[in-house]
Amino acid sequence: MDASLKLSLGEVGADGARLEVLHRQLHAELQHADDLDVRSLPSAVGTPDGARALGPAEISALSVAVLGSGGLPTLFACLRDWLGRGHQAQRSIRLEVDGDVIELDDADDAQRQELLRIFLARHGIGEAT
Repeated sequence: MDASLKLSLGEVGADGARLEVLHRQLHAELQHADDLDVRSLPSAVGTPDGARALGPAEISALSVAVLGSGGLPTLFACLRDWLGRGHQAQRSIRLEVDGDVIELDDADDAQRQELLRIFLARHGIGEAT
């Protein structure tokens, strides 16, 4: 089953420029992964006249389509790697499907994978085994 979700990211103490770098890195990683279709979400609020860039909330939002049975394991691996990659500040990922939200930050890999599996299975994405 193909399904879409909204993914937002964060890092404790990160300013807009840092979030933009993180967003671009994760976006590039997910785009190169098989079975995922990733797009940056446009700002829900228009950019004010004279503004030069989007704010951190707009920069850090992605739409991820999980395609077929291989997409979910691919998404798990990418998110696990991004959260655990050598960095000083705590990172977080927020997933939203049909208004239902889960935020992952300092859980270990096994906990994250199980939480994601349950959350996504609740929405018919993947299998709840």
